[in-house]
Amino acid sequence: MTDSGRGHAYITGVGAVTPLGVGVENFWDAALHGKSGIGEITLFDPSPYPSRIAGECRDFDPSDFIGKKEIRRMDRYTQMGVSAGLQAVEDAGVSGAVQNEPERVAIIMGTGIGGLSTWEREYRVLQERGPGRVSPFLITMMAPNMCAGYLAILLGARGPTQCPVLACATGAEAVAEGLEMIRRGDADVVIAGSSEAPITPLSMAGFCAIRAVSRRNDDPRGASRPFDAGRDGFVMSEGAGALVLESPEHAERRGAEPIAAVSGYGRTTDAYHVTAPDTEGRGVERAMRLALEDAGVEPGEVGHVNAHATATPTGDGPETKAIARLLPHAAVSGTKSMTGHSFGAIGATEAIMCALALRDGVLPPTINLEEVAPDCEPLDYVRDEARAVPGLKAAISNSMGFGGHNVVVVFESIG
Repeated sequence: MTDSGRGHAYITGVGAVTPLGVGVENFWDAALHGKSGIGEITLFDPSPYPSRIAGECRDFDPSDFIGKKEIRRMDRYTQMGVSAGLQAVEDAGVSGAVQNEPERVAIIMGTGIGGLSTWEREYRVLQERGPGRVSPFLITMMAPNMCAGYLAILLGARGPTQCPVLACATGAEAVAEGLEMIRRGDADVVIAGSSEAPITPLSMAGFCAIRAVSRRNDDPRGASRPFDAGRDGFVMSEGAGALVLESPEHAERRGAEPIAAVSGYGRTTDAYHVTAPDTEGRGVERAMRLALEDAGVEPGEVGHVNAHATATPTGDGPETKAIARLLPHAAVSGTKSMTGHSFGAIGATEAIMCALALRDGVLPPTINLEEVAPDCEPLDYVRDEARAVPGLKAAISNSMGFGGHNVVVVFESIG
């Protein structure tokens, strides 16, 4: 039980497909070394676009995880999400439990957009060749819930499944709801995460149209600059993350070695603007307060914040105001400086970063932060290099989505 008495879940396995690498150890090692996953777009011809850079998962080969027949019937977002989920199950060593009690295994895999690349391709087929040539797999490839569905099929998991869709707060929502499933007793094991493959011609055109993305095409590594005075927008990326959450009783019964615990969450809505957060950060501050109350953690116990920090002029400032009011002592990382912003997937991969930071006692850096912007508060930013923090007890991950959605998740060390 947490100090609030509401219960917690152990994180016993994690899986990741990211621009920094495929597999959690590759991802984590690259993050701790301050590497950037940003480069020129290769998934389509970006030459007509004002922004031509993104964080692609260049090392990802779905055949490393999934059979050829299934690959052909999955959108890229599903391929990445299923691969992350299978990695997490293997990392947790929980496949036996899935086979023995499949009704007690739940899956929550979200996405912000779903199978956009499939939709774009098949719409071109419709326009150029007629309705009779549209793929019979169009619907099942583009549907947002299919990552959860395929993962359940491949694992044989027969408990509840969900597909949160909450823009850039989707991944955090999946982890929060996974914790709640454990608390309610709906499942003993929950595979929670999210996936996104948004690097498509139409998606990039839309984000360019609202001037949300960086145009530092001549400096991809330096393009994503959370909190920096020279920031000019986020860098689009893709990826997936998955975490195996277990009830403490289930994990202890099978002798699992937890990475960390997820102990609370807070969810709020700004009710302010579709793309910009409340200018004072009041919504995300309230989510942080609710999350700590839910976990029974005092603000002074939180040593680290993995900030949402997209590097947009409208987003970073309000979030730093909220952190400065509640957690002015905490070390703050803006890890999208390395990964870019993978929308619905990012909350899951940043949750993994928090869990590993607690396990290893080290915080990932914010690269490209040269001069703190005048609209950002002077917090304790983890700049340039990873920082050792022995004895780190608690960390939070902030997620803020278009539509004004705020989800904050609290993680605690084991022992």
